[in-house]
This record gives sequence, C-alpha cells and structure tokens, in this order.
Amino acid sequence: MACPECGSGVRPLLTIDGSDWGGGSGSWRPVEDADYTGLHFLGPARATQLNIGRGHSLQLYVCTASYGHPHVQNMQ
Repeated sequence: MACPECGSGVRPLLTIDGSDWGGGSGSWRPVEDADYTGLHFLGPARATQLNIGRGHSLQLYVCTASYGHPHVQNMQ
C-alpha cells in the first residue's frame, strides 16, 4: 500500500477486530476463559460486541513521510 497523497510507503497504526481470539486454534485464548466450551461468537471472545463488516478486521495505516497525509484503510 502507498500514501494516496504522495505515494510514499505506509506503516500500521491500528487494527480493530471483532473478537479477542480466533475460533479455530484458540491459541490466543486467555487462561481464565479456557473452560468455555460454547459457541465462539456467543462467548468471552466476543466480549467487545464489535462487528466490523461481517466479521472482518479494520486496519489503519499512516504515511511514513507525513502524519498530515490521509490515512489508508484496509478491511480483511
């Protein structure tokens, strides 16, 4: 990705996700939530109750040349 104003590279600023850990491996699951066996989308992993575009994550990037340039958004 590149800055839309000057074409310079961008660097990550912020990632927002709707769940605290993935439903597959549970590798990022906190120890205190290890006993939960219910549905992933109803449990403690979804405590934030955020929904970014049907379960995606939103990433914001800033220009490496100037913080005054517009940020770049990416949804994955």
